[in-house]
Amino acid sequence: MSLAAKRPLRERVAQVLNHPKVELGIVALIFISVLGLLVELALPVGSGARRTLQNLSDALTLVFAVELALRAWLAPHRGRFFRRHLLDLIALLPLFRPLRLLRVLLLLRLFRAGTLLSRRMSVYGGLFAGTSNEVTALITLTLTITLIGAVTVHVFPEIVRLDAQGLEGGLWFAVFTLVGGEPLGGVPQTQLGRAVSLALMVGGMTTFGVFVGTVSAGMMAVLGKRMEIAEMELDDLSEHIVVCGWNQAGPALVQEFFSPMHEPHRALVLLTEQDKLPANFPTAGVKMELVYHLKGDWTRVDLLEKAGVRRASTAILLDDNLSPRPPSDRDARTVLAALTIERLAPEVFCCAQLNSDMHEGLLRMSGVEEIVIGDWYTGVILASVGRNQGLVAVLSDILTAQRGNAFHKVGCPKPWIGRTVGEASADLKRDHEAILVSLERKGAGKRHHRDVMVNPPSAEVIREGDVLVVISRNPIHLGA
Repeated sequence: MSLAAKRPLRERVAQVLNHPKVELGIVALIFISVLGLLVELALPVGSGARRTLQNLSDALTLVFAVELALRAWLAPHRGRFFRRHLLDLIALLPLFRPLRLLRVLLLLRLFRAGTLLSRRMSVYGGLFAGTSNEVTALITLTLTITLIGAVTVHVFPEIVRLDAQGLEGGLWFAVFTLVGGEPLGGVPQTQLGRAVSLALMVGGMTTFGVFVGTVSAGMMAVLGKRMEIAEMELDDLSEHIVVCGWNQAGPALVQEFFSPMHEPHRALVLLTEQDKLPANFPTAGVKMELVYHLKGDWTRVDLLEKAGVRRASTAILLDDNLSPRPPSDRDARTVLAALTIERLAPEVFCCAQLNSDMHEGLLRMSGVEEIVIGDWYTGVILASVGRNQGLVAVLSDILTAQRGNAFHKVGCPKPWIGRTVGEASADLKRDHEAILVSLERKGAGKRHHRDVMVNPPSAEVIREGDVLVVISRNPIHLGA
């Protein structure tokens, strides 16, 4: 059985809802619903085509209602969910028959489309590389204000006297009022007409101010090579990876996490004390829309909370060298951060990198699952290479998931329980060209603690819950 198949239902639903293709599909449905509303209003009342578009609009609204209901179920904070999706919830009101006259509220979905699109625009370069949110907000605000004004004038033609009637006349009135800063054809005589004209004029001044500020910020972003990219709101992240600190091992770490073998990719939150992403942060092959960067001291509780460490799946503490500190101080910060994470989120898998083994015992007592001592591993590898020439090529092949073979974990399905390791090894090699390296068995203590048997005896019997560690070219799925 694949380990991914054992993930909780909430995690799998969140993975689907936050998938880039699903979100782009939602954007497409929003634009279809808005376009359908505009075409519907332009058709004669009572026509068959208009009724068809109304039914289509109701169906799409129902789809959005189901999607929002799922997001509300997944949201860790209901209050934040309702504040963030207030406009989306208001746009659902026309779904109820007594409120069908409020169909203009469907245009509020454009704000949702703009939010989702801003996550995609941020991965592209150019003048607005660092200001994609502002650009999207500008376009969304202008389009929404214009369409709401045009539809209002079309539905209530008596509020403004126009030369051209219908939806087209209302659209031109909204555009000219928005751009010109004064109502087209004079001041309206009705209260609703004055309110619509005032809203369009204020909207025009707002969008002009946003445009000027966006262009200025965009030019500064290009000159400063700013890169701040995010896929979702931090509050929406779950089962993501939190990386604290940065050093020369960081680029390889990030590329491994975004290797094609590790699909589906998880969001990565990098915490450093720098304003920008590190200069050597890799971009080739990395889904930058899934990368967050937070500035601050990652030994502090507030920054770890902001990074969503309680909802993370993995926390990795690198021996940070971006700031000039002696090795002993860097280790002390790593220990403090690890102890804080274990206190905040004891169920999160934690891995720490140290310069020396002085604090290794303390970290193990506190519950840190994996501890890497860089110099020790380097020395061991060099000694092994000295004894066994050509070993570097073997290590280079199996330690990376980007080429050749790699380590993979495989959950044992029920038919394999009770079989011996020798039988399992033969089947793995014959059916999957895989080599069994070790057997992991759940131990006492935290959920991540497992007893590891490297090169287990052939007669060892596989038990329920055991996990096999194999070397193969591709991930292996043993079925149910």
